[in-house]
Amino acid sequence: MQIQKRRAGRAFWMASVACFASTPAFAQQAAAPAQQGLPEVQVIQKKSPVAKKTPAATVSSPAPQPPPVQSEPAAVAEELENAPYGATASGGAVSRAASGSLSPINARQMLPEDLQDLAGSGSRVTTADIEEFRPQTGNEALARVPGVVTVNDDGFARHGGISVRGSAHRRSRKVLVMEDGVPINFSTYLDSSTHYTPPIERVESIEVFRGPVVNYGPLNNHGVVNFRNLSPFGENETLIKAGIGHTEGSNLDVNNFRHVHTRQNFGNAGVVVSYSGADAGGAWDVEELGYNDFYGAIGLRGSKQDLTISGGFFRQRDVYDEDNIEDQDDLFRFGHNKTAAAAAGALDEDATCCRDRASYNADYYRLQLAHNLYIDDNTTLTTRLYGNDHERARFYAADGDSLADVVMEGRDRRYRNYGADSRVEFANLPLFGGMTHTLQAGIRYEEHFFTNQNREGDPGQILTFGNRGPKDGLPQKLEADAFAAFVQTAVSVTPSLTVTPGLRFESYEIEFRDLDEPEFNGGADYDHVLPGIGFAWKALPRSTVYGGYHRGITPHIIRDVQEAAEDVGAFVPPPEEIGDNFEIGVRSTAVRGVTLDLAYFHSRIDNYQFGESFQSAGGDRVFSALDEVTLQGFEIYGRLDSQPFTGGPWNFFGEAVYTYVDSEINKGVNEDEDSVAGNRVPESMRHFANLTLGVAYKQLWDASVTWNYRGDYHTDVDNSSYADEGLVPDVWLLSARTNYKLTENLTLWASGQNLTDELYITDRSDGVKPGVGRTLWAGFEVKF
Repeated sequence: MQIQKRRAGRAFWMASVACFASTPAFAQQAAAPAQQGLPEVQVIQKKSPVAKKTPAATVSSPAPQPPPVQSEPAAVAEELENAPYGATASGGAVSRAASGSLSPINARQMLPEDLQDLAGSGSRVTTADIEEFRPQTGNEALARVPGVVTVNDDGFARHGGISVRGSAHRRSRKVLVMEDGVPINFSTYLDSSTHYTPPIERVESIEVFRGPVVNYGPLNNHGVVNFRNLSPFGENETLIKAGIGHTEGSNLDVNNFRHVHTRQNFGNAGVVVSYSGADAGGAWDVEELGYNDFYGAIGLRGSKQDLTISGGFFRQRDVYDEDNIEDQDDLFRFGHNKTAAAAAGALDEDATCCRDRASYNADYYRLQLAHNLYIDDNTTLTTRLYGNDHERARFYAADGDSLADVVMEGRDRRYRNYGADSRVEFANLPLFGGMTHTLQAGIRYEEHFFTNQNREGDPGQILTFGNRGPKDGLPQKLEADAFAAFVQTAVSVTPSLTVTPGLRFESYEIEFRDLDEPEFNGGADYDHVLPGIGFAWKALPRSTVYGGYHRGITPHIIRDVQEAAEDVGAFVPPPEEIGDNFEIGVRSTAVRGVTLDLAYFHSRIDNYQFGESFQSAGGDRVFSALDEVTLQGFEIYGRLDSQPFTGGPWNFFGEAVYTYVDSEINKGVNEDEDSVAGNRVPESMRHFANLTLGVAYKQLWDASVTWNYRGDYHTDVDNSSYADEGLVPDVWLLSARTNYKLTENLTLWASGQNLTDELYITDRSDGVKPGVGRTLWAGFEVKF
């Protein structure tokens, strides 16, 4: 087939370019300007335990840093916490990863450690933040990042819910979500849904890059999120963490989670081994969520190169049902009691029983090999091979009044993705007029395979991951192959001004096959050149004005093309989203104890894909496209700490995060072909705020309380009112947490979410679903 020929050609070209880039002749030619030996480098020193409870632990902007010191490359590598660089000759790459205008060349680390000079808007949730704020999920941690909106429809936030700068939050489909630089969206080119994020217990940091994004894609119109795991190149440590809790409205009496990891170095080798597991109640009485996660990494390092092999297995078994209450009045009648609602016929399916048999199941395997070659202090070549296999199956009761006659249906999907990525960096290259620049370039090739199979059981047959039941027709088989390349450079125009022009090329081919209806099969090719440019201007000490523009792309969800094919009698190539994205902002830590990050953003996106709620779609959630939409607004992060002003052992702090998005449909029609221009974009929240007040005493004790405001949003293009079941109302939620360091190694902690036990609508994409009830946790952490 054509897609196989194209795969072979692209694989050949990628191998050729990678080999050429790594030849000594090419490396020596690029490295010629740097013959003076190793340059002096700036080091971001490791935070002390005290600093973790004080202003250094901010999220949206760089924390105040000590004066730069000089160090040899090996010492520099040791100073960075969890650095992805291990070789003794990695000093140049490490120093540029510590601070700079561009993303580090190793894709595992998306942002420099110190964000002050970054040419664009970026944020990091650090290890210190995670230890202090005790988020139970990645979504809870991301709520402290400006521009990011999170919406949970389950207790562990495994089923997506991440929005950046006004994008739809459902399943995080608009955002490129990565783990150590590898996408964890099911398939970025076929189905970008996300039902997995790494357990927060083994996450070292979370990075958010909102723009301009040239070196990552696709799904880069709104922003990129990267979860970073523990690296084998770091301090020896062993950590044990556990907790118990309870969720109001759940049939599960006791929640629990457990985690243990160890990182050990043996000469030139390092090893990380991690296990995490949890069981907890969800938003409904019958909803019980559970997972077991195994992660490991091996690092080998020499003088000029290092190799990391990492991967793991994630097993998810949830009692989880996407079919929810049909009428919003019934939600406040039954509360979290889905069993009673189903018995009363209040759900959108005909089944009045067996909601405790609905399930979401997944087995996820992943593997990555990352190699860094430090040709000299200014030249680094990094190459990765990666793959993942994600098999998921969801089952639910579609009809029946008892276990004896229940009819269960299911969706059985498997995603397999394989890729190779190679990037090269040439630093301190000369330009005219005495200017210098740092050049990065990269290529990537990926193959995606997706099988979509519906199931329907016999009466009385309970479907599970091990007993999936008879096939309901033949499966759909979808494939994609993709080639991408980028080039960008950071030009030091003056000592205080850096400009970063760049260009990204995305070329991919999709193929859709429905074995039941082959007359609708087909495929399509897409090629896009996506320019971008950013800048960073040090207007004042520790105060930087940044901004830029980039063109982004979001592929259509391909499994939904069947409907369009049936309408016209032939395969219809789905339109991809193309966006023009602008931003300008300022970040500052010039005043000790004060951290600020403010940004304005504007995006105009063509062929904006959205999913109608099941009420609007007449029963099944379908995906449509609006001709043109605009998303614009501003985001604010601010933090004030008292200790730099008052001294002493006490620190009182306040933190405010606020995102405003004015979304508008410029051109588009509803299912009746009536214009909806001027309406708000579905699932785009206008207001989102996260406000925290806290206190800390030395490194011994801290406590804080957070008010989270989630504004209202519409689920349909007609912007139906609340009475017409198209609006999700706004809500204030209260959470709190505290930590007490009992000994040097032992910390006791407690946290609570939705402390007022608000009964509210969290989403209505597949019926009206309540948010998770009041959840309390308490536990301990032992670190050696």
